[in-house]
Amino acid sequence: MKHLKACVLLVAGLGLGLSAQAPLPVKDSAELLKALDKLQVMGSVLYIAAHPDDENTAALATLSRGRNLRTAYLSMTRGGGGQNLIGSELGDALAAIRTQELRAARRIDGAEQFFTGAVDFGFSKTAEETLRFWGHEAALGDVVRTIRTFRPDVILTRFPPDARGGHGHHTASAMLAIEAFQAAADPARFPEQLQQGLKPWKTQRILWNHYRFSDDAPAAPAGSLKLEVSAYDPALGKSFGELAAESRSQHRSQGFGVLALRGSREETFELLAGAPAKKDLFEGINLTWSRIPGSRNVASLLTDARQGFHADRPVTILPLLQRALLTLRALPAESQADPLVQSKAAELEECVRLAAGLWVEAIADRQSAAPGDRLTVNAMVLARSGASLSLESLSLEAVTPEGVRALETRKVGQALPINEPKKETLVFTLPGETPLSQPHWLSGPGSKAWSCLPESPSPFRLRARLALPEGTFEVVVPVQFRFRDPVLGERYQPLAVVPPVLVNLVESVQVFDTPAAHVVRLKAVAGATAPSGRVRVQVPNGWKAEPSEQAFTFAKAGEERELTFLLTPPSEPSSGELRLDVDTGSGFVQARGVQRVDYPHIPLQTLLPEAKVRLERFDLKHNGRRIGYVMGAGDDIPQALRRIGYEVELLTDEALAREDLKRFDAVVLGIRAFNTRPALRNLKERLHAYVAAGGTEVVLYTVNTGFPGINAGMVTDAIGPFPFKVGRTRVTDETAPVRFLQPNHPVFHWPNELSAKDFDGWVQERSLYHAESLDAHYTPLLGMGDPGEPESNGALIVAEHGKGHYVYTGLAFFRQLPDGVPGATRLFSNILALGSHK
Repeated sequence: MKHLKACVLLVAGLGLGLSAQAPLPVKDSAELLKALDKLQVMGSVLYIAAHPDDENTAALATLSRGRNLRTAYLSMTRGGGGQNLIGSELGDALAAIRTQELRAARRIDGAEQFFTGAVDFGFSKTAEETLRFWGHEAALGDVVRTIRTFRPDVILTRFPPDARGGHGHHTASAMLAIEAFQAAADPARFPEQLQQGLKPWKTQRILWNHYRFSDDAPAAPAGSLKLEVSAYDPALGKSFGELAAESRSQHRSQGFGVLALRGSREETFELLAGAPAKKDLFEGINLTWSRIPGSRNVASLLTDARQGFHADRPVTILPLLQRALLTLRALPAESQADPLVQSKAAELEECVRLAAGLWVEAIADRQSAAPGDRLTVNAMVLARSGASLSLESLSLEAVTPEGVRALETRKVGQALPINEPKKETLVFTLPGETPLSQPHWLSGPGSKAWSCLPESPSPFRLRARLALPEGTFEVVVPVQFRFRDPVLGERYQPLAVVPPVLVNLVESVQVFDTPAAHVVRLKAVAGATAPSGRVRVQVPNGWKAEPSEQAFTFAKAGEERELTFLLTPPSEPSSGELRLDVDTGSGFVQARGVQRVDYPHIPLQTLLPEAKVRLERFDLKHNGRRIGYVMGAGDDIPQALRRIGYEVELLTDEALAREDLKRFDAVVLGIRAFNTRPALRNLKERLHAYVAAGGTEVVLYTVNTGFPGINAGMVTDAIGPFPFKVGRTRVTDETAPVRFLQPNHPVFHWPNELSAKDFDGWVQERSLYHAESLDAHYTPLLGMGDPGEPESNGALIVAEHGKGHYVYTGLAFFRQLPDGVPGATRLFSNILALGSHK
């Protein structure tokens, strides 16, 4: 039942998640008016797609804030297999960013957010491959669980259940939605969910939301339902299309800032299964309180509150709202168990808070702490409306996967005069069993109990119990850290629970191109107040670390210390993993590092990955070591090159325009540089002159689809000294066979002798955005294709231009080089050495 209780927390909307904003949102009277309107409507809709940014925010905003329906988006994945336009984070860190971008979007369009446990493993060409990677039954079970938890009246999909989805993940999301639509109503499917307290649920209908990416998109079939998604709302002062643009623009890592939509616009929906409808998505569905047994008095009180609302005196409806809350709490148990009723209870409590003008906060004295530490929390309750309010008690609570436990309850029993803050200071010791702040979806605490939650709850929260003449209510806020940013002003960060000692290795991969030993550096950071202990290094057979253990002592939290050891590889090629253990008095345990992902538009994300590095020993030769690097959207290739001996200089637009490029053996343009560096429109000619004078220019993949966002067009079509086009071909199977089209070309022989074995061990994908329509000056070097598809020759092309070489490659070096893949590293070294070959 623990799993169900955690889901109830989500349904009840208790605000347990992380937030970069204030503990509780500040809303004006127009927002309160909208909230009162929403209390009148009893209906729900679930939107299903594959990734963050797949959702139709215009539909979500209209349904949630226009039609006042309980609305949610279920994203099958968290988007960690995608690309990043704002930084170099990939994988888990990118998934953390995109999770929070979805949360930020939902705070604007008013919908809720769900996820399944499916992993974004990169671009997939077929639904069959996707379902094989995801695990069909596991993914289906997650969708069924979401439906049984949320109980939508209507389900909408973003994609059709066929190849028109354009991506295996897209198509699979629609196929699973249709299958789950049936399975959720069948008690014989996933019966273990019923044992956990869920019930079968029959959704009325499921429909496909047709694409409308351009005004000349194909018309929807006859009989499709329509929804106006850009109507103007006077209370908001904007249209739902404008609201949707704000929501969609939260997907900054994908470059999805969009222009606001103004003027009428319709979305269309085609029935996939369930009860037909002629005019409206919710045709034949009761959207009033009469669907809830015994709720007549609740509905009446809410209607009276709405009719009695005055924007300049919202406090006048506080007695009606409080009576409605007490009446709702007295509904029959079966009615109270309805997730829709639980959602309305949370909405009603929020309306009570807004009408009362309440501000409640719980501010920790630091951003992170370790189990066993003392933490000071400064609580404040402020009533600003003039309501007859009193503060009965304050409770500090710990939230764990096992449940919620009160650490301290302080009786207050004092009236709250208008605009006079009531402050209390609570000091407590973090319990030893406090879960670390590793997201549950990254195998952190609560991976089962919190699986239905979009993010792990805040580890500590404050519960304020308040009283009105009509009865009591509660306000719950997370414990947060607050600070002053000199540019952004007041900022909040989630409180993070960290290990007593954090151990970060300077490099996530250690590459050895000779048997010579390397000095390996690690940074130990005190997470607790004054920890001491030992760090132990564990290496695979054939490798040697000296010393294998080192002691540490810290005087205060946050103190850092660099530790070094000598790592000797075997003489022959070898791969393995180095792991670090730490002992702070209770025996050695797996050490954890810390990765903080900090961007202005999302809360600070604290990731605690295991302290380990990949070890690679392989033969590698260089010829030419000075590299100029033009960073594009962001990648870790410069650091990957530095660790194997290259001198890499990051080049600004000014450096490209004014400095002598001849000092570089090669100039590399990073991924999507021609999408993100407008100055290259003019500076490309200077790069081509550098090539003509004997230099080597290497352009990593760019995209040219004409769509907005991360797939935006290039700043110029002429990115090479001779014409070619950047197409859409990609090879997603990282094990796909590779053929040398020009076996005698120096790129396969100088300075490293390559073979087919150098394409073993690649990760996630081979290549993307191949070159096509090549001018005769270009020589294609590699042939490859996904199983069952024709071979493409555009993954790696080279042209001699004057005395030098121009290279365009779609090969996924941005994934391979940071991961230390031997063959990819050797190939890239050969590409950089083209200018030195005789």
